[in-house]
Amino acid sequence: MQFKYFEIEKIILCTLACIQISSTQKPRCSTFAMNFFGSLHEDRAKPLWEIEKESIGMVMHTCFPRCERDQQCVGVEICTIRPDLSRCRGCCEWYVIDKDGGLPRNATDGCKYFELSKDSVESRGTRLSANSNLSAVASSTLELTNNNLVSNVLDGIPDCNISNVYSSNFEPNPWLEVTLPGTITIWRIIIYNGVYGIGVGLVNLNVTYSNNGVTDICGFYPGLLSHEGDLVSFYCPPKARATTVKMQVQSRPGQLNFLFSCEVEIYRKG
Repeated sequence: MQFKYFEIEKIILCTLACIQISSTQKPRCSTFAMNFFGSLHEDRAKPLWEIEKESIGMVMHTCFPRCERDQQCVGVEICTIRPDLSRCRGCCEWYVIDKDGGLPRNATDGCKYFELSKDSVESRGTRLSANSNLSAVASSTLELTNNNLVSNVLDGIPDCNISNVYSSNFEPNPWLEVTLPGTITIWRIIIYNGVYGIGVGLVNLNVTYSNNGVTDICGFYPGLLSHEGDLVSFYCPPKARATTVKMQVQSRPGQLNFLFSCEVEIYRKG
C-alpha cells in the first residue's frame, strides 16, 4: 500500500509541475522524474543554488527550466518551508552516490527530489576512454603490492580489487594529477572511493583543473561521512578548459593522510 501511494504522489507532483509551467514552454514531465521523498544530505551533496518562492508551483516553474539550462545541474530538490513559502535547490557542485546506487538523503522532512532524465544528463558530455592518451602522476606510491600503480585509476576498470587500485603513502597533502590529451572543456569528474577498510580516508579533497599555468577549482569534498565504495561526482564550471586535472587531500597541520582510489573518470563537455 505504501509503495502504491508513493507512485500515485509522484504522478500528482509531476502533473502539478506541468500545469504550473507556462503553456509557452516545453512540459518537463518527460525531462524530470521524482526520485525520492526527502532532502539532499548536507554532508553528502553541495547544492549549486537556492531559490525561494510563494508556492510549490512557482519554484517548479522557476527551477526546472533553470536546471535544464545549467550544465552542472542534474536534479532539483523541492521543499515546503511553510504554507506561503517553498524552496528549490539545484544539485550539485558535487554529490555522493552510495555503493548500492542510492543518492544520500534526509528522509524525514517535507522535501522531494526530482532527477533530470538520464538522456538529458548524458547528452551533456562524454567520458574520455582508457585509450584516450591519458596519463597520471602522483605524489607517492604505497608499496602495497607490485600492481599498485597510479595508472590503475585510468584503466577503465571501476571494480575495486587489490590488483587494480592506487594508494599514496601516508603523507601530508597527497595528490594525483591526470594529464589530458590536449586542451578540453571538463564537464564531470567521478572518483571511485577505496575499500579494504581505508575508504574513510577520502577527506578534504580538492579537485582542480589547470590550463596555461592558470588553476581553478572544480569542487571541494569535505568527506565528513565518507564511506567505502562511494562514487563522488564533481560537476565543473561551464568554461572549465583544462590540460590537467588534479586531486589533492588538504591535510591539517601536522596531519598525515593517504589518497586511495579505484578509478577516476573524466568527462568532456559534449
